[in-house]
Amino acid sequence: MLNSCCRCKRDTSGGMSSITTSYQFAKEVVHFSSQYGNDGSTAYVANNLAGPITVFPNYGDVTGACVFRTYGPWWEESPSAPKLFTRRTTKPFLGQDFIDVSFEKAVYPTAVKIYQNYHPGAIIEIYAREVITKNPINPSASNIRWHLIWSGPPQTFTEAKAVIHSAEFKGLSFKTDFIRLVLHHSHLDYYTELDSIELVGTNKQLDNGTDIDEAYINHLQKLSLQDDVSTKELVVDRDDDDAIPTAQTDNGYFDNLPGELVQLIFTYLEIIDLSTAAATCKLFKQYCYDALQFTELDFQPYWYQVRDRNLDGLSNRCSQLQKLSLSWCGDWGMISTQAFSRFTSKCGTRLQCLRLSSCRFLTVESFQTIAQKCTQLQELDLSSCRFIPTVAFEHISQLKELTSLNLYRTTISEPATIDIIRACSKLEHLNLGNVKTIQSYDNIVRELATHCRNLKSVNLWRAKTLTHVGLGVLSHGCLHLVELDLGWCSELNSSTTCFVSLVQSCRKLKKLILTAIRSVSDNDLYAFASCCPDMEQIDILGTMQVGPQSVGRVLECCKKLRFFDLSFCNRVPNEMILTWREAYPQVSIKRSFTQASF
Repeated sequence: MLNSCCRCKRDTSGGMSSITTSYQFAKEVVHFSSQYGNDGSTAYVANNLAGPITVFPNYGDVTGACVFRTYGPWWEESPSAPKLFTRRTTKPFLGQDFIDVSFEKAVYPTAVKIYQNYHPGAIIEIYAREVITKNPINPSASNIRWHLIWSGPPQTFTEAKAVIHSAEFKGLSFKTDFIRLVLHHSHLDYYTELDSIELVGTNKQLDNGTDIDEAYINHLQKLSLQDDVSTKELVVDRDDDDAIPTAQTDNGYFDNLPGELVQLIFTYLEIIDLSTAAATCKLFKQYCYDALQFTELDFQPYWYQVRDRNLDGLSNRCSQLQKLSLSWCGDWGMISTQAFSRFTSKCGTRLQCLRLSSCRFLTVESFQTIAQKCTQLQELDLSSCRFIPTVAFEHISQLKELTSLNLYRTTISEPATIDIIRACSKLEHLNLGNVKTIQSYDNIVRELATHCRNLKSVNLWRAKTLTHVGLGVLSHGCLHLVELDLGWCSELNSSTTCFVSLVQSCRKLKKLILTAIRSVSDNDLYAFASCCPDMEQIDILGTMQVGPQSVGRVLECCKKLRFFDLSFCNRVPNEMILTWREAYPQVSIKRSFTQASF
């Protein structure tokens, strides 16, 4: 029954014979924020979520599943972790990853089922896309609306078993063939893995007296700032004096409070609520529209609502803007290149932090504007921006104040990367994880060792052309490294003593990722223990050369250690893992699990 991608069932109950229920597995993975695997591979990649189930109901770590890049709290506690915006919010945004999938045909959704085969419990929201008006020539320019059709808190399961996340709906009044899952996984003990996603729906709307799912109603009630409830759209651009009472009114004790205190009170409002309060009276408008209320704009929690008019409407208030996040925003023409450029041109002169993770509206024009207007930029996040023309990255080298640059899964070229490194000598954090368009990572790290001597963290995840020669140059040139990700750098070999030399030079290391470097040896671990007393996170997943004695030495000497991944280290017996977990309860010692039936 579960082997086909789409199957139908006709309901022949009284008066309902014309309604057909269909069961569809995802046809295609369209967009996503991260993945463990390598683009173009089939192991641990997001594309594995498409198609019928292949793993469920088996439980365990399987290469054929969809796996995201991180889990648990350790990545958020890393030296390279981006700092949270300081503006207070009533409800923190929990989304850490997303994945978009399409289906063969649009239906009125009645259920969504996600088959989770390893460490389930990360799904916190399910959105469905409704196409209001379709653009047959350019589908990405179609007028669309997102609906939150299910939400819930992150879950933790004590029993190790595969789980179906089943969300059911009643009376939804729109068709969809496109679903977005939003995930939160910092509470999980290991990587969450998803096998398949199934959409259940009908060809006609089921009318049972319920207009919309209860979860969606609750969500809309929280978004009190609506100019037209029928459109369910975010309004943060109200600037209409007619909406503000003109008669003399008593403002209560607010008139007697110091202006600084009133200003502080309004900082506790979320960005969309400022516009609601501004419509209350002229005093509130004065404080709600003050430029000091708009030094930070985090639109990521509202990715499904932000449009051109929101950016245009806010541009007059953001002369003091220092931090802006549009991560996940703008898909399907909701934000245009022109609107982003207009906003950046007007509000970017003081900008220090710009986060654009997974944005698809960026073009060469966008980068030209950023380079010309955002000259004070210190942090730039372009992770998973897969659709940026390669030539656009050349403009980043003009941002000479950069200290943090995230280029994970981008298509930046090797020459453009070198130009950036040479121009941005203040770089402290650089993420080049899973960048396949760089031919020689040895060339890149040589430039880093020469021009970025204050580098604190560098992510070279899956840098397959990095050799022990390049690593040696990096370790001798960047002595202040505290975080280094060398996971899946298959050309590195312990026999060259490159890892011993690394820790002898970089004694401040707190996080070292050596995932799937099979040659990591006992000698390396002894060196870690003697040279890096501040080590907090170590990942040596998959090594065949490490035994219990060297592992024990690390646990004994690295007093600050909190995370140690020993998955698939076959020379380390399971009994020792249990013993160490009891002896070192402050260390989260990882041991992945795979069923023999796979």
